[in-house]
Amino acid sequence: MTSLNQNRTNSKFSCNRGSTDGSGKGTTNQDWQQERQDRMAGLMQQLEQGVAGIQSSDDFKRWLKVASRFHTYSLNNQVLILMQFPNATRVAGYRTWQSLKRQVVKGSKGINILAPQPFERLIEDKATGTEEVARGITFKTVSVFDISQTEGEELPSIAPGQLQGEEGVELYRRLDGLAESEGLKVTHYDLLGEAEQDPAYNGYYLPGSKLIYVKRAAQVQMVKTLAHELGHHFDAGREGSPRDERETVAEAVAFVVASYYGIDTTAYTFPYVAGWAAKRNGSEVIKAVMTRIQRTAHRMLDLLEGATEPWNGTGQQEND
Repeated sequence: MTSLNQNRTNSKFSCNRGSTDGSGKGTTNQDWQQERQDRMAGLMQQLEQGVAGIQSSDDFKRWLKVASRFHTYSLNNQVLILMQFPNATRVAGYRTWQSLKRQVVKGSKGINILAPQPFERLIEDKATGTEEVARGITFKTVSVFDISQTEGEELPSIAPGQLQGEEGVELYRRLDGLAESEGLKVTHYDLLGEAEQDPAYNGYYLPGSKLIYVKRAAQVQMVKTLAHELGHHFDAGREGSPRDERETVAEAVAFVVASYYGIDTTAYTFPYVAGWAAKRNGSEVIKAVMTRIQRTAHRMLDLLEGATEPWNGTGQQEND
């Protein structure tokens, strides 16, 4: 099988393991690993700067202000919403939509959920003649509406656009082979129906089922999605980690792996990470998971390139 590293002219990385440097002198595996590490450090800096640039923009600040108006509903209310409106995406009350300069379309049927209502009540102790305040919560039914039931001003968005292009056919094949070697099945069938509910949904990883779903799209988008989901699989710190960190690791790994083979995903990666790190400084999140990103990316690159020993984060290799 021909290496993807051979005869690349636009790649951000070069891989000449065990070859010469042009002067007739052989390059060592340590030299090659150091070159990869230096390149990765540059990519991490590029990612931090790109995310920080988005988070400092006026568009991002407007998006953040609007996003704060949408509640995170309880699991019970999420079930109620989906039972009544299976295609719901963004849900809010009548007045919230008005505050966002959108109006519920006349005749739209509300989605009924349960809203908590705290209460206080004075209780008299007849034996002592004293009064105590009893506090509790009751629930009442309220109506909310999906964005598709409203009309008015467009909401600000930083959703990443789909990557376009047909490059990456061989890389996708190799990523698919890597998944298979890990006992994972890559499928284009949406077992959970996520893509039907949200057109922006590109894929997911189900570790319990050993399955990766990749939505059919332009080749370069599918390559990035598969690399992202494999990033979740190889992320040793995934368990117990906050979701913003898990998604940052997976997307940064996809960015590094794609860049290694000359594929630019910045148009998708930068806004994606900025969105997940919305409640925190983007650079802060990236720095918090830097070691996980590096170890995961190096592990995947070693396996894709056929290295027999995994990289240990120091420029050397180690046995498992």
